[in-house]
Amino acid sequence: MTRLTILAAAALAAAVAASPAAAATLKKVPPALNPAKAYVVVEYKLLANPYSKFPGSRKTMPLTGGLAFGRYDPALRDIRGRGKAVANPLPAGQLPTEGFRNKPIVKGDDTRLFLIEVDPGTWVVQGFGNTSFSLGSYTLELAPGTVTDLGVVSAEPDWAEGQRPPKVGDVFKMALAGPFAKSPDVAPMRVTFRPREAGDITLPAGWVANNARPVSFGNGATFGNYLGGLVNRIEGVNASRKAEAMTPN
Repeated sequence: MTRLTILAAAALAAAVAASPAAAATLKKVPPALNPAKAYVVVEYKLLANPYSKFPGSRKTMPLTGGLAFGRYDPALRDIRGRGKAVANPLPAGQLPTEGFRNKPIVKGDDTRLFLIEVDPGTWVVQGFGNTSFSLGSYTLELAPGTVTDLGVVSAEPDWAEGQRPPKVGDVFKMALAGPFAKSPDVAPMRVTFRPREAGDITLPAGWVANNARPVSFGNGATFGNYLGGLVNRIEGVNASRKAEAMTPN
């Protein structure tokens, strides 16, 4: 190994060591609540597989993307340390965004339950999958030693007028056309939350169930698109337009 390689490896190791650590990925419920942390519990409804009629295909899509949460400054109206809120950086060792990590603590037939441990403060639902909700999203206040239940979240593509997901026949045509195939329409995601009810996954007994309280969302949070994908409002720009068009004058 050359001296240059050794120096480069040392620099990389130092950079990794200095990088903030992501929130704990909880694959099971810890034995006790950490009073210095805040906890979020959320249940995902799996998306239906539009190609489930193919032989051997599953009924639901695998959960490969989900919610991303950002540290939010409601006065400066941006993700802390970024854009308009660059003057309000996070303490050393904390991240501005907690991305989705697929480590459920309970699996249902078509749902997944997650428990997330984060630093207390004001957070925003920053995005879902390939979409940033920078045009308008929900905030939540997370106090130390608390468990906030977001209930059940459902996600779906927010298709614009005249756009649609590719059908089975379209998939075959694209496969035959290869690199000459027309690119399929792509829609940003939108999400909805509802309170937990009978038939949903029961929260784990012990300190999670004893401390969990329903979320109280704040509305209208906007911020820069730092996730690098598509942008939308959390309820869906296109869905809102369709709803307005169907409302009688």
